[in-house]
Amino acid sequence: MRLHNRRMTKWVLTPALVGFLTGCGMFAPSGRVLYQEGRTIIQLEKDPSKGGNTHPAAVTTSQMAKILDGVLIQQDRGLAMSVFKSSGVLESAFNADEIELLAPLLSKGLQRADPSRRVAFTFWSPLSGRGYAAFSGAVSVRDPYLIFVLREHPGSDWQDRAATPPQPSLFVLDFRQASYLKPGSDEERKGSYRARPTLQIDYRRYLAALDGQSSQASTAKEPSVAPAASAPAEVRPPVASSPAPPRDVAKPDTEAVKELQRQVKAMNEELARVRQELAETKQLLADKVLELNRLKKKAE
Repeated sequence: MRLHNRRMTKWVLTPALVGFLTGCGMFAPSGRVLYQEGRTIIQLEKDPSKGGNTHPAAVTTSQMAKILDGVLIQQDRGLAMSVFKSSGVLESAFNADEIELLAPLLSKGLQRADPSRRVAFTFWSPLSGRGYAAFSGAVSVRDPYLIFVLREHPGSDWQDRAATPPQPSLFVLDFRQASYLKPGSDEERKGSYRARPTLQIDYRRYLAALDGQSSQASTAKEPSVAPAASAPAEVRPPVASSPAPPRDVAKPDTEAVKELQRQVKAMNEELARVRQELAETKQLLADKVLELNRLKKKAE
């Protein structure tokens, strides 16, 4: 039996939701928590960004699953590893079982959100090796974009939790097909300690493209009808013709060039950030050495 069949959905019956079930037909913003099971919580929270959302949004479970499957993450294990970040490996942020559990919850949340709120989630994976830390973030729809924010991810939980206050982990988000991300949103994908990594996905175009690929694949699998047998055609000698014109030289892939330029720009920006951090660290060490020398002289 699949995982989601073993887990009972427990949508919290807030007063507004009770009214909806009894015929009121209205879900009031006061019903903050939509779903809770153990430590996993799906809730509505006030959207801090400017502009109203296009809510409620009709994003089906299957559509949400396709979107989550396209979300990629690149870990940053701290300053010591940041110099290697340009060669970091992008991997799927969610695996298939996690998507199967999370997609229907986010889909239902978007159907119940109003324009001033977004759907926040704190999701604990039931899978071995992933349950030591939570996935947390938020989703909203502001046509034509679905906005996906990821605050924490178990694969990037490297920082010292004993720190006061604890610092959020650093990582970079990307999308399986970057051409469907909002132009000029590269900095949002990187995020920071203050602003968490964010994707703005032109989700309708992306889903339409996936549906088109599925249709083409289905058409390609259809068996072709063999032509009826016919009398052999009369064999004629070949007709002399002029040499075939030379083929056009293949033109460079514009999208590939743009992607390469984007990666180079990101690498340069990352290198500048690393240099700045190294300079600040060097200054901090110098200050510590001066302080130690001062204390040593004082002790003497």
